[in-house]
Amino acid sequence: MRRLLLLMMLLVGCQENEADAPELLTKPAQQIGATSVVMEAEIRGVGPIRPIKYGFLWDIQGNDLTLASAPNKNITGTTSSPQPYSIKVETLLPATTYFYRSFAANNDFTRIYYGAVVSFTTLP
Repeated sequence: MRRLLLLMMLLVGCQENEADAPELLTKPAQQIGATSVVMEAEIRGVGPIRPIKYGFLWDIQGNDLTLASAPNKNITGTTSSPQPYSIKVETLLPATTYFYRSFAANNDFTRIYYGAVVSFTTLP
């Protein structure tokens, strides 16, 4: 009986092909203007953290772009399943290179995961 209970807990607790952590894909910027851009990303796998909060970080400096250091942040939403997401930022400077990345975190932000850093340059 004890083995059956343990087996049932293992089967219910683990999903096949579940990632160990949220998997994020930061996509190239879209609709780049002089002062605006659309940032896009995709949560490809949620991993064991449910629900997760997700969003974007951006700055004119590409190094050390984290939730703790980034001057520009947007928590876009909360989810328990993979999905694409995007935001439109309309407060940028013309002819300036920006760096951004996607992030996902648990509810209290003690576990934070990042997508790759992507760059774009606004129009003059």
